[in-house]
Amino acid sequence: MFSFDKKNAEKQAFVDKARSEREKRELQRVKQKEEQKHAQAVNVIQTAYKKHLQRKKDIKHLRELWDNDVLYSDGNGTNSTFSVSSIEILDYSYLMFAFFNPSNDAKDLSRFSYLCKMILSTTTPSIPAKSQTQETSNTIVPFHSLLLNERHRVLMLKIMKKILWQCVICVVGFLHETITPNSSKPLYLSGPELRLLIYFLDPKNYIVKGTIASYSSIWSQQLVILHDYLINQRFYKQFGYGIMLRVNSILSLQSRAAKAELVNNDKKLLKSSQLWLMACLRCCLFPLSLNNEVDMTLNNSQSLEMSQSNVQDRSVIILNNFICHILTTPCLLSCFDEACLEMFKTYNIPSRVTYTMCTPNRAVKILQAITGNDTIFLAGNLVELMSRIDIISLPSNKLKITFNNFIESIISPLQHCQKFVSTKQSNTHYQYHPIFTWYSGTTDPNISTSHFNRLISQLEYLWQKPFLLRSFNHILNFKFDSQFNNNLDSSNKSSQKKTLDDKKSSLTSSQMTLLAVDTQDVCRLYLMLSKLLNMQKHDIMMNLTFIPRLVPALWQFMMCLGPKGRMKIFLSETVIKDPEKEPLIGILELFCESCGILLLTIDDDELYEMQTSFSIERDLRPMATFFNKFCFALLSNSLPDGNPPAIFESARRVLLQLHSRDTRRIFTSPDHTWLLIKDPKKSLPLSLANFLKKSSIVNSNNLGTSFLERIRNNDPISVKILNLLPHTIPFETRLDIFRESDDSFISDWSDIVIKIRRDHVLDDGYKQLGRLTAAQIKGQIRVMFVNETGVDEIGVDQGGPFKEFITQLIAEAFDPKCGLFAVTPDGSLYPNPHSTASKLPFYTFLGRMIARAMKEKILLDSQFAEFFLSKISGRGVFLEDLIGWNNELWKNLIFLKRYEGNVEDLCLYFVVDEEINGQIRSKELRAGGSHMAVTNYNRIQYIYLMADYKLNKQIKEQTEAFISGFQSMIPINRLRMFSPPELKRVMSGEDVDWNISDLRQHTTYQTGYFDQHKTIRNLWSILEEFDSKDKNAFLKFVTSCSRPPLGGFKYLQPQFTIRLVSMEYDDSESRPVLAPVKAFFSFGNSKSASKGRLPTSSTW
Repeated sequence: MFSFDKKNAEKQAFVDKARSEREKRELQRVKQKEEQKHAQAVNVIQTAYKKHLQRKKDIKHLRELWDNDVLYSDGNGTNSTFSVSSIEILDYSYLMFAFFNPSNDAKDLSRFSYLCKMILSTTTPSIPAKSQTQETSNTIVPFHSLLLNERHRVLMLKIMKKILWQCVICVVGFLHETITPNSSKPLYLSGPELRLLIYFLDPKNYIVKGTIASYSSIWSQQLVILHDYLINQRFYKQFGYGIMLRVNSILSLQSRAAKAELVNNDKKLLKSSQLWLMACLRCCLFPLSLNNEVDMTLNNSQSLEMSQSNVQDRSVIILNNFICHILTTPCLLSCFDEACLEMFKTYNIPSRVTYTMCTPNRAVKILQAITGNDTIFLAGNLVELMSRIDIISLPSNKLKITFNNFIESIISPLQHCQKFVSTKQSNTHYQYHPIFTWYSGTTDPNISTSHFNRLISQLEYLWQKPFLLRSFNHILNFKFDSQFNNNLDSSNKSSQKKTLDDKKSSLTSSQMTLLAVDTQDVCRLYLMLSKLLNMQKHDIMMNLTFIPRLVPALWQFMMCLGPKGRMKIFLSETVIKDPEKEPLIGILELFCESCGILLLTIDDDELYEMQTSFSIERDLRPMATFFNKFCFALLSNSLPDGNPPAIFESARRVLLQLHSRDTRRIFTSPDHTWLLIKDPKKSLPLSLANFLKKSSIVNSNNLGTSFLERIRNNDPISVKILNLLPHTIPFETRLDIFRESDDSFISDWSDIVIKIRRDHVLDDGYKQLGRLTAAQIKGQIRVMFVNETGVDEIGVDQGGPFKEFITQLIAEAFDPKCGLFAVTPDGSLYPNPHSTASKLPFYTFLGRMIARAMKEKILLDSQFAEFFLSKISGRGVFLEDLIGWNNELWKNLIFLKRYEGNVEDLCLYFVVDEEINGQIRSKELRAGGSHMAVTNYNRIQYIYLMADYKLNKQIKEQTEAFISGFQSMIPINRLRMFSPPELKRVMSGEDVDWNISDLRQHTTYQTGYFDQHKTIRNLWSILEEFDSKDKNAFLKFVTSCSRPPLGGFKYLQPQFTIRLVSMEYDDSESRPVLAPVKAFFSFGNSKSASKGRLPTSSTW
């Protein structure tokens, strides 16, 4: 046993020893291999370094050799004239590019300039004879003529490519002269490189005339190769960068020159930069001009296999590069002088670019290759280019483009920009943009803010009067009556009758189709501009709206669209389901935007008496009917949890303005025009039921059959109709819905007790309630009054004191002496425009308290001005709203509107003067308004802006604060169920003579009184004899408001109550003042009930 273990141990030791020796050998082998690799690496490094040193010596030697051969020294050539041949120059060029490396030796750039001078010295008119294939000592031929020599062609082509590309790099960059280390390099503006580039890229220098004209095709082919090489090297991108640097410099110098005269050096710099710009643009245009030459040579060449389609493809590629890299340069056209403009015309750039941008498949390729900033700058340059060539008055056949082609060419980049733009900040649109607000594309630090200001100046051409008149010329000249009658006649004729009238009608229909397409393109243009340029939207729509007769003409044109006319094309089921798919919807959308502004400036005399813009019978009545049905249909077909289509808001704005006008002075049949749900308690008409059935997210049977049941069951579509189109529902129904919402008003907060001094109701109320949340104010609030002597008034608040408190608080806030509200001549209230910002919390507090008063059924004794009610109810205000508020301003504006002379004689500007704290301050009505005179053309804009400032902007902050407070208590949609006159009735009651019998019928008696009690009968008998003034005084005494509640006294809250209160007290009472309280709770002598006393009212 033990010997066996010993043998195993010996074997294991032998194995371990063998393994150890093997591992040592392996380690030694690996080490030797690493050493070999290291030695090899050292040899490679040493060899490479030796070669590097040798190469440096060789390159240095080559430089010295080149310098000696061409007589070059110290960065400047010693010869002013050259007597070298083209072949020698080719050898020198080959030698130079063997050592050319400007990063190692800055003198190489100077050597290259010297080489360019030598090459330019050969550019003489002399051409070699046909028999000559070699140069003679007496003849100097152009350097590029070596391309015709088969012996030198390959090398020459290679060298020419290098020379031309190095010229491009030099020309677009900076000067290479020696400068101090800390100074900035000046831009390259002139030199032999630029002259060489111009000469050897110009196709005119590759034409041979006379007996050897056959060489032209070969020469042109070589030039095509050179052009294609440069284009593949991103020639246009390089020049685009260089052009942008020079344009920035030119614009900066021009801006300084506008402020003060430039010094001589700056004048020279400006002139040189403009010359450089023109020269480089010529270089960029040469490849475009070569296509016709190539086409001719290809047709004459039998050996070349390039087809006409290849030439066209090449032309498209070059033009696309030119557009993407040159025409996207910010404000390029702003730097053009007349010479540059003529050069663009010579090369037919306006028509070629316009055709490209209005061809969808070609435009898409360009737009996909550029950024959002590039796109909008491209649009700006196109607009300025067309404005400079005066496309408005230029005949279409002269440029081979139409005005509509230009419109389409502008639409494509604007449409592309939309995907980069947002009015709200988001994860994708997080960069602020000077024009687009929020932007998702890439930005360029070289683009300054001033460039965007110039861009707006370029685009402004599109919404100036001349261009607008040209754009809508076909609409302004449209004959409504004849076209409309023909359209209606043709729709009524039988299809079997093919008379001459039918053929005329068919012709008219085709003409209408073409007009509709052109109009749609123009409308799309201005809709896109207004959406992209949010800060310029106001100016765009104002200029558009106040083109004389344009808005009415648009309406009349739309009335003729479609086979049936009368706007039925927009009421079809397909349009209602998805308006965006209707090609002509843009016409309607633009009309809505402009008509919404126009209606605000038309006074009642123009609308009803003179009917200058719209005819009531022909225009306004059909317009009201159409928009009512259109908006209702859009809303009914919208998704329950989504928003209606984009056009809905602009259409609804027009609809509400028409309804408000009709409310002020009726021009329609209200029951037939506005009410679409005439009896909400009955089953819906089939059409409306189908609308709601399709759009409801729950089972229609569970919602009920009537509209009112659907509202109570929170059907989302029915609620939208109630909130957004309330006028389609009877007023009584909306009032019932408003009153039913009171049940949800009660808050879960515990009672709040406040002390109020009677002579400081507003201050004490604000201090104790102003810091509370809206939810707390919704809770029970009990009031304890403190009289003038500082003693708490005895009593228990069961509603009456709180009502008295809130009534006095509102009355004190409405007092003009308080400074929160101002009074119109007719006694109506509106926020004081001169109240300070510190008063804004008071408006929020008052909004809450008035909302609480409305919930308590407390009527406001004072009434708000109608224009302020319009703002609360979400309606627009009109020029007519100035009547009764500022009659003097109204008269002045109407005088200006109808002034027949030259308005400029009145010396008005777009400013308004206001007296603030005893000082007169001027405010501009628009940007630059202090320098903009009011003219016959823009006076309507002035009137609009003045009325808008007075009615809207002056009290904007106060109104927003008031509405925010009100909305925290009552959803603002509940108020917007009512028109301004209706809202006045809801808040302040009926301004009518009321019936005593109605009050008697809804009176409650307590503590012994009843209707036939002698005292009560005497009371009613006396009240029956009161006139209206005395009755209103009595009503104000018992309810704090002189007007009855809307719908009668059954809606008085709390109900009118008369109770018998005994004033007797027991002898044991030490404090007789408590007797009324005991009587109130039926304490003390019960016999007092049988003794009649004068009645008192209770409002708890």
